[in-house]
Amino acid sequence: MTSAPRATYAQSSDIRARTWQEYRRDMKKKAIAELEFLPFLQQVLTERHQDAALTVAKYGGDALLWFDVGSVSQAPDYRAVRGDNSPFLYEFQLAEETERLPFFDFKLAKVGKKERGKSRVPYADREFFYILKDRRQYAFIEPEWIVANGITAGVPAWGSRPAYRVPRERFLPLFRAGGASLAQAISGVDDKNYLLEFQAQFLEREGAQFSRELQQVVDEEKLLSIVPRTLDGFYRVCYLLDKIGKRPDAPGVWLVYLLSFFSGDMSSVDFARYIYALDFLYFNCPVLPENERAALRQAIEQALRYIYRRANADTGALAIDPRVAPLEETRQILFAVNLLEDIKQDAVVKLGLDLARAGKIFELLPDAAKTAAFIRKALEG
Repeated sequence: MTSAPRATYAQSSDIRARTWQEYRRDMKKKAIAELEFLPFLQQVLTERHQDAALTVAKYGGDALLWFDVGSVSQAPDYRAVRGDNSPFLYEFQLAEETERLPFFDFKLAKVGKKERGKSRVPYADREFFYILKDRRQYAFIEPEWIVANGITAGVPAWGSRPAYRVPRERFLPLFRAGGASLAQAISGVDDKNYLLEFQAQFLEREGAQFSRELQQVVDEEKLLSIVPRTLDGFYRVCYLLDKIGKRPDAPGVWLVYLLSFFSGDMSSVDFARYIYALDFLYFNCPVLPENERAALRQAIEQALRYIYRRANADTGALAIDPRVAPLEETRQILFAVNLLEDIKQDAVVKLGLDLARAGKIFELLPDAAKTAAFIRKALEG
């Protein structure tokens, strides 16, 4: 996995084979869940404590950036502040399928603090906010209860690393039905994960097409022309550099030059390629002086306007060009939305750009559920 200077990310052995794009997509799945379940957590905590002034916010290293190295930490996922200003922390955990699980596992460091020469002491300032997705149920679990009811043993799925393992017969009775609010949050997670996988197919198809063209150079002795004075040629150069893990000597200068290729009337596939090149150059800029920051802001604002003009709030489609199949145009625009949200959020957090921070993933869409439904229907038809 090659490293981009604008964002250092985890290098553990299980993810080194992933590209920068793949790593961010995987990290976004975690962010989708945590952000979609936040309003439900706010609701149940307000009811639980009978405190209308209670507020909940994301917490920890990934509170603002879901793909930064700061997200790799032991900090809990949420922080609640009650009306009397007393804070409390919540660790989020989600089980997708529970029917065949004999144990429910908790990482040792998440449950308690270990001091040299002493036993691990369970945290008293936090609880686990746990969702059983297939059962539509939730529970709040104290670390002390986990220590008392679990056994310490290796978890095969975690490379046999030790964890607290709570048997299902002790664990499941803790849960209660989440009702319509939890069901709605779960649907939101499912829809956005569906969109995340669907948009990723654009780059896979681009790679397959480029591979075919390169093979034709040898098999059919065809010439492959890359002219950097066009968006297509500029994009191909960025794509190739990205794949071999290299970057331009002056990526900021390239970023400013890229803006000359933007047009409000460009096709959706050109827009997707433009945003890919913008993403590649931005995350490879060690620093951005003021003129390049201004260019970046202009690029983001132009791209946002382009997306808003094409988003159909009634159908969920992201398509207006009668010459392009609506499903493919939606895929291309979704690919651009996915990258643009990362660029925008990083620029706000790291550079202090005066733009709105992201509250959820795919919030640039008028209605993510409608877009997911449109795609499902189009694929079924």
